[in-house]
Amino acid sequence: MSEPRSSLSRNQRRSPAQAEQLRRMRAAAWHGQGVVVIRPEEVEDDWIRQAIVNEADRLYGKRKMEA
Repeated sequence: MSEPRSSLSRNQRRSPAQAEQLRRMRAAAWHGQGVVVIRPEEVEDDWIRQAIVNEADRLYGKRKMEA
């Protein structure tokens, strides 16, 4: 059963088990399909983080940010 979703869900911390499961899924996508999934919030280097956001905006359009 999926968890309830709300506009506040992005502000909630993920449980360590869920975070580790997501990390494993990202690793499997990279190794199996060559697909990279990077959360900008997890990139520590400001320049690299902005480069990733800029490229995603170019490829897919700007994100719609909720207020």
